[in-house]
Order: sequence, then C-alpha cells, then structure tokens
Amino acid sequence: MTIQKEHKQALHIENSKSFSRAEANENERRWDNDKIDKLNRDPANAYDKTRMHLNFEIGSDGKIHPLGYMDKRLDERLKERLDELGYHPFKADSKIQPNICATMIIGGNHERTTEMAFGNQLVNRNKGADNSHLYRCREIEDWASDVYRWCCDRFGKENVIGFQVHLDEKSPHCHALIVPVGRKGKEKKERVMWSAKFGKNGNEYKAILQAMHTSLYETVGKKYGLERGDSVEGRNVRHLDKHDFYREQLKLEKAIKGLGTMKENIEKSIAQLQNEIQAVRYSLAERRMTLQEADSNIRKIQNKILALQEKLSDKNAKIEMKQRELDDLTRNVGNVKRVIAPFRNHLPDFTAPKITEMPPTFGREKWLDKQNKHIERMFNKVIAEIERLYRTEAEKQVAIAQNNRLVDYKEYRRYMDENERLRQNIQEIAGEKDNLSEALYGLLDILTSPNHRERIFTIADALMGGYPIPLSSGGGGDTSDLRWDGRNPDEDKQSYRRRCMMAAVGLVVSGNQPRKIRR
Repeated sequence: MTIQKEHKQALHIENSKSFSRAEANENERRWDNDKIDKLNRDPANAYDKTRMHLNFEIGSDGKIHPLGYMDKRLDERLKERLDELGYHPFKADSKIQPNICATMIIGGNHERTTEMAFGNQLVNRNKGADNSHLYRCREIEDWASDVYRWCCDRFGKENVIGFQVHLDEKSPHCHALIVPVGRKGKEKKERVMWSAKFGKNGNEYKAILQAMHTSLYETVGKKYGLERGDSVEGRNVRHLDKHDFYREQLKLEKAIKGLGTMKENIEKSIAQLQNEIQAVRYSLAERRMTLQEADSNIRKIQNKILALQEKLSDKNAKIEMKQRELDDLTRNVGNVKRVIAPFRNHLPDFTAPKITEMPPTFGREKWLDKQNKHIERMFNKVIAEIERLYRTEAEKQVAIAQNNRLVDYKEYRRYMDENERLRQNIQEIAGEKDNLSEALYGLLDILTSPNHRERIFTIADALMGGYPIPLSSGGGGDTSDLRWDGRNPDEDKQSYRRRCMMAAVGLVVSGNQPRKIRR
C-alpha cells in the first residue's frame, strides 16, 4: 500500500531583467493603510494588516530582524551590488536585455507552514478579521534561517540581496532576491551571469531546477517534514492561482465578446449586400441597366457575400473553441483552492500503569481498591487529553475548510458580479464613442499646427525632467501656473511619460480656446 505524502515543499523562480521600487516596497511592506486597502480591493489579494507585525527578514548577519529594518531599500541594495560587479545597463530600447536577478519564492504545504508559523493558534482568514492576538512561533524562524543559509551556500552570501518572510498572506513563505554571478574571461573576474547559475538553455535550466529542488529537500525540507515537490513533467497540469484564474477567465470572456461583435458586423454586411442584389434586380426591371451589367454586378456582390460567409464560419468556429476553453476553466470551480488536510493523529504521552508492590497478607481488599483508583485516575487523565486534542484538531479542520473553500468560492461569485458591472461600463463607454471621436479630431487639429505641436513636445519634455512650466510673464518675472512633482514612486516609466504628454496637450488645448471679451 502506497501512502500519499501531503506536505510538499515549494520553490518558484522567476528571471528578472529589472527590479522596480514598487516590487521592493511590496517585499518590504513599505505601505500605508490606504495602499493596503487599495490592494485588497482585488478579490485575489488578502493582506492582513493585523498580522503584518509578524513579518520578518533575515539580514546579512544571519539574524532575525523586523521587516524593512534597513535604511536602504531592496532595489537600492540591488543596484549597489550590480555596480560592484561592474554591470552596465543596456539601453532601454535595446532588443536584448539580460537577466540581472532571480526572484525566488520558497514555501510549502499550507497546513504545515501555518503550523510552523502559528502552532495551534487559529487564524481567521476573513478579510478585515482581527488577528492581532497571534504570536510568531520559533519553528518558522528556524526554517527560514535554514532556507537563507541554503541560498547563501548556493549563490554566495553577498549575492543574496534580500530575504523577507511574509506571514500576513494565506500561506507563510519566503522571498529571496538573488544576483546570479559567474566568472568569465582570462582574469576570471566576477560578473553578472545568468547562465552560470541557471544554465545556457531550457534543458540546462530544467536539470538545475530539479537539482535545486532535491538539494532544498535534503538540506532543509525533510528536517521540517516537507517532502520534495512532485514533478509535473509528462502531466497535463495547469497551476493557476487566483490572479491567473481570474485573468484567464476575463481574457476568454473578452475574446468571446469580441468575436461575437465581429460576427454581428459580418452578418450586417451580408444583409446589406443582399439588399444591393435586390436593388440591382429592381434597376433591371425598371430598365435602368442592361442584363449584362446586372449579371456582372450581381456576380461581384455574390463573391463578396461568399468571402464574408467564410469569415463568418471561421468566427463561429473560434467562438465555439473559446467557449469550450471557458467551460473547461470553470467546470470544477467548486473545487477551487480545496485544501482539506488529512485528520492529524495525536499520540498522548502515556505510560501503562504497573503494580510494583506485592499484595499484603492482610487487608487485600483495601489494597486492591487503592490500586484500582490509581489506575482509574491515570486512564481518565489520558482520555481527557485525547478528547482535548480531538476537539482542537476538529476546530482547526473546520476553520481551514471555511477559510479556504467557502471564502474563495464567495470571492469567485463576487468577481463574477464585478465582471458583469465591467461589461455594463463597457457598454456605457461604447455609447460615448461619438464624443470621444470628436475629442480625438480636435486633438489632431491641434497637432496639425507646427507651433502648437512644437509647444506640446517642449512642455512634455520639461515635465518628464520634473521642471515647472512658466505660463505667464509680468513685472515680477515668470510665474509657474503648472506645478509638477515628477514621477510617483509606484509609477512605471511609460505611464509617467504618458501622463506628461497628456498634461502638455491639455495645457496647449486650454490655452488655444477663444477667450471671452468683457464689454
């Protein structure tokens, strides 16, 4: 009989060509309450503010520290290490961008890692629940420290830029930011080299990843009751977390909606062409065209209808395919995130009673009564302990079931409602298409003027550099009517440039409006 091993370790690695300030803020939880509330509006997020004080990180000294205890942020420390290695970033528009770091997430079975972090304490995983009474257990610190040492032994202590441990999400896990370093050339000088640690191609990477799983299990996992993860090679398995599930579902629904719109447009075009055929026949009956002209026109229109019918068949086939994919994705939604664990068997600390003294010659009845009462007290104590352990485990299993199946299913239903509201908003936006087209043509008119176009790009360039724009002049010199605070901390470069351009366009357009003359 084969026993199914339930407690698996988890190791996920992503190659990264950059590491942003926003990613550093997330790892180190450099957030305020407003930011956390905004993130939690996403049904897939469940950051618990009352457990954030339990998060920690392991410093380069190998000791436990509060999360975000260092003055320099994670992205700044990464840049310093890259500078030490003499790394020079490629141009932003270069088609070749090397991997400069690896982001690793190390965790394991939900029940086991939760037990290491909180012991027998019950965690209320409902959004907004108060878990401030929880305390962090020593076992999770020991496990994280062993994982940190494993990372240092494999990649070098100086190349483990950060090691954060999160206990405020669904399952406790570690984040490790690694710089892959190798030696190349005659001087064998250290340099950033992804292939040195993760292989030159897919096959090498696959073999290295399997070896890392085995090494992590042998070094750390088995010490804490975490088995090596199963290989998914050769199995048709898709691992989707909540974000991926919702994203995939929305993508399929948008594809079906778009294909449906295309289908309707094709059907309308076919109907219009059929009306044109009727018009040609009517003109022939009224003798406004010859029979040869009518046949020629009808033949051309029928060829167009035939081409459209082929497109229509193609769209119908694609709609059926996407609908099947959507059905496959949502068929087993009732089993999403089911994590009911096997009931845990407890072994109470109990030693069988033994009679160590000889029965007396006289007063045997009193002696037997004394021995029986002693044995009865021992058994009652053991039974009470078994009952307590049973009740505790039962409560834990109920909490796990409710917090991971029912809550996730409610989140899924709430997501479906939000998706429906999104479709309604799309329809409302579609109704305003004429207004948007008018605004677009107005913008194009502005851009046709060389002076206006030059002014827009001049202002946009100044804003991208973070400079205020002087708009008016007077006796006291130039004054700035447009204050500009520069790029937001969580704003990516493309969004910032787009915002600068839109501000410049709005400024020029407003200045181009005719002014009312007071009489």
